Amino acid sequence: MKNIEQLQTYLTEKDFSQLFILTDDNTSKFCLPVLLEKVDILTDRQAVLLEIPAGEENKTLNTAENIIDSLTESEADRNSCIVSLGGGVICDLGGFVASVYKRGIQNVNVPTTLLAMVDAAIGGKTAVNHSGIKNLIGTFNFTSQVFFDAEFLSTLSSSQIMDGIAEMLKTFVMFDYSGAEELMQITDFTEIKRDLILHCAEIKEKITLEDPYDRGIRKKLNFGHTLGHAVEMFYGLSHGHSVAVGMHYALDLSVEHTGYDKQKADKIKGFIENNYEIPDYRSDMQQLIPLMRQDKKNTDGEIKFILADGQ
Repeated sequence: MKNIEQLQTYLTEKDFSQLFILTDDNTSKFCLPVLLEKVDILTDRQAVLLEIPAGEENKTLNTAENIIDSLTESEADRNSCIVSLGGGVICDLGGFVASVYKRGIQNVNVPTTLLAMVDAAIGGKTAVNHSGIKNLIGTFNFTSQVFFDAEFLSTLSSSQIMDGIAEMLKTFVMFDYSGAEELMQITDFTEIKRDLILHCAEIKEKITLEDPYDRGIRKKLNFGHTLGHAVEMFYGLSHGHSVAVGMHYALDLSVEHTGYDKQKADKIKGFIENNYEIPDYRSDMQQLIPLMRQDKKNTDGEIKFILADGQ
């Protein structure tokens, strides 16, 4: 993940035929001015703004089609580039559209939420939701570049920060418990260190380079997501909040099935309970099971959970 200042050089050297900025109405208001100030080639080259309504409910094929229509109307060719400025929804949509428009154009992710900085913008996965199922339709798009600017964190609400904290906790629990310890000691998450964010992002970059198509070690990054995606669709919670709920359950399964240290599990669960509202998901499990059956990790109709290793 490169610094935002390097985006100016990247776009200049690539000499794209056209530049497009994909954003939503919230990000356009709070983050677009920062981007245009720091990457003035976007203004000089008169980049075309593609703005969609904010919200997970807009991560759909219909929205993707509208973006494609706008690209077509602007006569975008295969040497065009989309700069996806936003959170997970924008990064997913931008990458998806870029991967299918004229069989592939360049996409650049500029994540503006903590969740996107440590997860959604990295690794090449793109998707839209369909028929009430999270990320049902998607592609792998490994051409996307990612550029980071910590200044965007100041635009986030506390709930948006906590969405990102959940994804960071997931990554650290699975790959660097010392990072989880440092994260759980933070008392003011608006003051989270830039180095800790970048360390988390570097772990995901390393894992996805090692296993780009999610066939081995990368599956561990889905810790908490089997129940989490179902919780997200059933309760309407945010993605990060839902992953926290999913981890809460997966930690119990890990203690039972892999011998994961119960003291560690209880500490992590306590952190989750102190920072996220946990719905009574066990009582609603019969309604959640059909949603979990749609999870992409499943095989032969069996629901697959990613568990923390015994340690």
